[in-house]
Amino acid sequence: MTTTPDTDTSEGRAGPVDLRTAPLASIRSRDLRGPERDLWADEEALWDRMQATWSTLDDEAWHVPGTAPSDAGGPAWSLAEHVGHIADWQELAIEYTRRAIETGVWPSDSDYDDGNFDTFNERRREPWASMLRDGILARLEAARSRLIDVAQPLSPETMRSDDGWDWVYPALHGHYLDHLEVIEPWTAELRRPGAAH
Repeated sequence: MTTTPDTDTSEGRAGPVDLRTAPLASIRSRDLRGPERDLWADEEALWDRMQATWSTLDDEAWHVPGTAPSDAGGPAWSLAEHVGHIADWQELAIEYTRRAIETGVWPSDSDYDDGNFDTFNERRREPWASMLRDGILARLEAARSRLIDVAQPLSPETMRSDDGWDWVYPALHGHYLDHLEVIEPWTAELRRPGAAH
């Protein structure tokens, strides 16, 4: 496995960091937008970390409610809905990134329920809530592959610009990093002997 070099010396943070194993707080304290970062190596490392969280969990565990409360007031999300949400945004990002490359126009928050992302995401819990684990993972893996194919030709400057960072990064490793804070402890709980599922 590749260790992503980290040469951010601010606040004494120098030396390599493995995004697959480093504490999430430590990763968040680093500037992943910095020009010394390999954005695609970072994406791959955090993708590996995401996959490790749910490996060996069966379909029943994927549908236990409680991964995270609904920010829109609905029932608590399951792992299936949570991972499906990541896949859903990758599928959306394929289209808006392709359109941005062709037209130079990136989406705005108002394109998604006038910026009410909680409501937007709540409305899109299906088909993920009722989809089997293997179906979710197939959609996620296909979306990730297509999105990377679409986004990789973007220049590093575009990827680090407000547009690329606000719309491509959050659909890939930024989203992984956000959701690992919920998924890692939840999947650890599901693996605990005697956990209900």
